[in-house]
Amino acid sequence: MIPELSTLLRDSVLDILEDRVAIAFSGGIDSTLMAKVAKDAATVELYTAGTINSPDIKYAESIAAELGLPIEKVLLNEKDVIDIYGKCYQIVPNTLLKVELLVPVYAVAKRASEKGHNCMLFGSGAEELFVGYNRYYTYFDEGKDLDSLLRKEFDALRYCEIEWIKKICRKFSIDARFPFYNSRLAEFVFSIPIEKRMEDRELKKGLLREAAALLRIPSLAIKRRKQAMQYGSRIHNILLRNSDMINNTYPPQLNKDKHF
Repeated sequence: MIPELSTLLRDSVLDILEDRVAIAFSGGIDSTLMAKVAKDAATVELYTAGTINSPDIKYAESIAAELGLPIEKVLLNEKDVIDIYGKCYQIVPNTLLKVELLVPVYAVAKRASEKGHNCMLFGSGAEELFVGYNRYYTYFDEGKDLDSLLRKEFDALRYCEIEWIKKICRKFSIDARFPFYNSRLAEFVFSIPIEKRMEDRELKKGLLREAAALLRIPSLAIKRRKQAMQYGSRIHNILLRNSDMINNTYPPQLNKDKHF
């Protein structure tokens, strides 16, 4: 099972590569897997965003060095984060918790565009495939049908997170691509019993970590605890401190799309 999964993961990256590609990179398992596979078939440059001492910046630097890949760091201060939030809100008006995930996307897409890129990879879909959120374990422990929820949320990504990232990237003439949002990969993963997909409750995404090991992903990335981009970049902390001002300036807009 794990060898087949690793092959599907590798192919899902290779199938969408250009000769030169940028990768939104945090040093986590998802982005590191994309980078490791892509580097053998394309010219790869990594892009990370965050505050100067944020975990994502530190991990990204260390793992990029292990991979032997160039990394471009977009260092953000409080004013940068708030300014970019406003720009993201104009493109995708929503609530703070939704718009904030687009702030690092905007930062890395803008920098990649300035460096001449027109294609960028993102890790959306990995959490739904490989049970990456704490709330999924709580849902399961309450006796609810987690497998159905995961399938529903995976399918809905094309109407929310993936579409939002695409909108941000289009502003910079970048084609956003999503290796984990792959139908063959999803069909295989969802055929695996939910209990097997949930085995590593501490680090989460245990199956992905096992497959990544076969692909010779650096052990630091395999062992890193999952942290969403807006948290690992410390962008969330800045926005939380300024939430009253932000919500007054950019009133929360509920997504009316029936899929989300």
